[in-house]
Amino acid sequence: MACQTPLPLSQTLASEMTLFELDESLSLLMESATEEAADNNGEIPEELRQAVLDYCEAFGAKVDHIANYIKSQEFQARNAKAEIDRLQSRQAVAENKVERLKGLLKYFMDTRGLRNMKGRLNTISIRKNSQDSLVVDSVDKIPSEYWRVSITLPLLDLEELLRHLPEEHSLRAGLTPDGNGFVRREPDNTRLRSALASGVSVQGAELRRGQHVRLT
Repeated sequence: MACQTPLPLSQTLASEMTLFELDESLSLLMESATEEAADNNGEIPEELRQAVLDYCEAFGAKVDHIANYIKSQEFQARNAKAEIDRLQSRQAVAENKVERLKGLLKYFMDTRGLRNMKGRLNTISIRKNSQDSLVVDSVDKIPSEYWRVSITLPLLDLEELLRHLPEEHSLRAGLTPDGNGFVRREPDNTRLRSALASGVSVQGAELRRGQHVRLT
């Protein structure tokens, strides 16, 4: 029976000890070697010298092992991301095809006044959506109380503005630094939807129950 060749001590140390344990042991050995050299005219016992070399080699092997593991995981992460991007691209293409085809079916059925079309195994129907959608027909006609304005300022300008506001001013709580200085104006969809749902008439907007194509 063939005898198994024992591993070098440095490899055994690298496999059995953590990086922190190796570092701690190596530090202790280096201190011992320094003390021995000071007490023996610069001479270090061969056993201690070899131990320092073994632990140095083990420490290097451990570092390489950790670095190689990180590299392998980074490689797997890059491959996984590439696969995710590829699948997401395929998903977007498939979803767009479905939406386009459903749009064509809805147009075909609407122009012919059809509510459903039956095949041998499937039925294509036009169904109302489960909730109303907010439709803005004319943005310019929406009253001011249904708009939101977001203001972004450089931090120094904001600090200057705040210095001129009284401590109790209500604007202080809403002012936050967030960018390079611009004003964004947009309809407040939440307020619009709430007002329309409660029966308030808002010029330029309405709630409309849409329809969709359903397969059964």
